[in-house]
Amino acid sequence: MTTVLVVRMFVSSASEAFWMSLPPVVLIGSRFLRVIPPPRLNSPTRFGRIASIIILALFPAGYYGFLVSVTGSAWSWREFFLVSYFFGLAFEISLLYVYQFLENAQTRIRERVKDRYAGVVAVGLRTAFYIVLVPYIFVIFAVHRPKLMPTPIAGVPAENVEQIEFQSRDEQTTLRGVFLKREESQGTVIVCHGVGANHSDIEVIHQVLYEAGFQVFTFDFRGHGLSDGHTITYGLNERMDVLGAYDACLARRDVDKERLFALGVSMGGASLTLALPDMPEVKVAVLDSAFADLTSMVEHQFRFLPRTLCTMVTQVARGISWVETGADINQLAPAKVISRIDIPMLIIHGDADKIVPVEHASLLHASAENSTIHIEPGGPHIGTVMLNSSKYRRLVKQHFLQASP
Repeated sequence: MTTVLVVRMFVSSASEAFWMSLPPVVLIGSRFLRVIPPPRLNSPTRFGRIASIIILALFPAGYYGFLVSVTGSAWSWREFFLVSYFFGLAFEISLLYVYQFLENAQTRIRERVKDRYAGVVAVGLRTAFYIVLVPYIFVIFAVHRPKLMPTPIAGVPAENVEQIEFQSRDEQTTLRGVFLKREESQGTVIVCHGVGANHSDIEVIHQVLYEAGFQVFTFDFRGHGLSDGHTITYGLNERMDVLGAYDACLARRDVDKERLFALGVSMGGASLTLALPDMPEVKVAVLDSAFADLTSMVEHQFRFLPRTLCTMVTQVARGISWVETGADINQLAPAKVISRIDIPMLIIHGDADKIVPVEHASLLHASAENSTIHIEPGGPHIGTVMLNSSKYRRLVKQHFLQASP
């Protein structure tokens, strides 16, 4: 109980509290209760075993350091500790015990079946094991991502950058971000970032909107940046974050609700789509590189597998993600929700997007009666604004102002 209470001081998700509590529970069970055989490092030499331990210990630290380096994120010792603990103990130790269980199961099976069947049984057991293991690892790394800290927004006067804090619509999560103010503006845009990032990761979009004359209300989703939480649900709970941002905007005196707009990229675009039916004051929305349904996205990750095996692995991932987050990926389908949205929508996508295939933009456009689509030739994921920021600014501004009074 004490371990769980200590863990809950650092995380707010039940699934994360379970994983963070797992190492001491497993170690106690194996050492004192002797109910779990401790794992062995299968190396014939002492040097090999020591090297394996060093690699296992350094992987989490190196993983976080690499992410911070390539993204230009600010360093956070708190996140460094959580990443090292989660991936170094809860994840790696649990995998070692699972491998040990597999070896024990194979040994017992070989003892009970005839020699000519032992090989077949071993292959079948290994195959079944990896059909579960691969989506398990995929889900763990997709749902429990390290939080990357935002950096100051460039290109906007410091006196016009206001730090903001507000509650998600479910009142269970505190969210943080910035509000880019203008004395005279064309309106206010709620901007939603993508998965594994933070609000400063798309600062070029903020700059484009600000230069176009708009105020910008941008924030970190739960499990991202400065906001609370560490678990990502790809739209299920993030929808409530968008609604919290919407509520916070309507509560501000410097926001004209007659000129309130929204823009979301990638997962932020999907979350925005899911929230828009409950955002009646939003006049126009822009979706940049958003996915149409999460099941197709998961299948896309396993596209290298044969079709039947791909479907099987996707369904296993669906079950594991439901256990982890309570989210059914089959229900996360913005293309089904967008048909209920009657405001003008601009759908932007690059035809060279290797993360969210461009076909998702076509699906969204086909489902949204009042939508316009722009496919950028050679555009990567969320890359249209980088290829031609002036065209991006013109497209978005024209789209927003069509509904302005």
